[in-house]
Amino acid sequence: MKKSLIALAALATVATVAQAQSSVSVYGIVDTGYMRSTNVDSNGNSVSGISNGGLATSRLGFRGTEDLGSGLKANFVLEAEFLGDNGSQNSTAEAFFARQSTVGLEGNFGRVDLGRINAGSYAMQAKFDPFGANNIGGIIATGQIGQVRVENSVTYTTPTFAGLSVSLQTGTRTSTSANTVSTPAASTATYGEIAGQPNGNRNNTLAVNYTQGKLELGAYYADSKDAAAIKLHENFGGFARYDFGVARVTTGLIDVNYKNKASGTSTTAWASGDTVETRKAFIGVNVPVSANLTVSGLVEKIQYKRYTSSDREPTIFSLLGQYNLSKRTALYAVYSQVNQDNGSAQTNVSTTKLAEMAAAVSDKSKVSYGVGIRHSF
Repeated sequence: MKKSLIALAALATVATVAQAQSSVSVYGIVDTGYMRSTNVDSNGNSVSGISNGGLATSRLGFRGTEDLGSGLKANFVLEAEFLGDNGSQNSTAEAFFARQSTVGLEGNFGRVDLGRINAGSYAMQAKFDPFGANNIGGIIATGQIGQVRVENSVTYTTPTFAGLSVSLQTGTRTSTSANTVSTPAASTATYGEIAGQPNGNRNNTLAVNYTQGKLELGAYYADSKDAAAIKLHENFGGFARYDFGVARVTTGLIDVNYKNKASGTSTTAWASGDTVETRKAFIGVNVPVSANLTVSGLVEKIQYKRYTSSDREPTIFSLLGQYNLSKRTALYAVYSQVNQDNGSAQTNVSTTKLAEMAAAVSDKSKVSYGVGIRHSF
């Protein structure tokens, strides 16, 4: 009897140890508030109401890790996106885990992830966005440049040496995203992996991050190809952030060069007025007014270089206040204004999060603002 009890105790100990080596967590964000946006049509009308993601995109995720021993770990992430005002899915209804669906290994060699994941260029833009990749006024909200997420992808990140790490990524375009954030758009293009054409529909990114004390630097190069492996665009980005204590200052420059106007698997001639290059420069500041209150400001200058016609250079001014009621719950207020230029119809709202509020009209300044609550769990 005693031997049986000892054996059971030993088995229970082994099971506890094995369980301790593996962990799975559920996490997410719910962000809902009242939003208003002006000049959403040619009649100068405004739209307002309960909407989503003024501070962060609502999401539900599962994250897990298993210790395999000898410094090796297995990781997975499954992350879905939803709209807080009605509970429905967001931009990619056919893919429940549209934000992330990855599995991989991590160890002394670095980290490898396989599946659907944030594009390397988007991940860096979001990291250095002074508004935290929110959906009104930040550099993501005013139009991320390049792909947002890639599927069928492989991403390798080196270990960090003296503050420096490098990431390499290759994958195919998503099944619902257009190839570019402005013309030319791949509206009729095919997506996904191509039989007999391993480079078709492919996105590649090389990203470098450096952190030393209060200084953070980042740079990336990315390109995108159509189904015939013809290069559609090249995307460059450089960023710097420094924490002065009384304020954290971030600046950056993003540039995308459109190589060809996409139409299925072929290229067509440029037409007058097509955007052939988009460039975005910005500077932002985050000021911790108190232990709970942070006020942020951002100025963006966007240049749309056009084929055989005048460039357009809208300017965006944005303010964000965030008051933390706790570590998980925050109240916020955000305001953003676009000054149009030479017929530009620049928005300051992420189109997939606030629907018709993102619409803009040529040469009409656009104001968007909102108040809301974000809860993280």
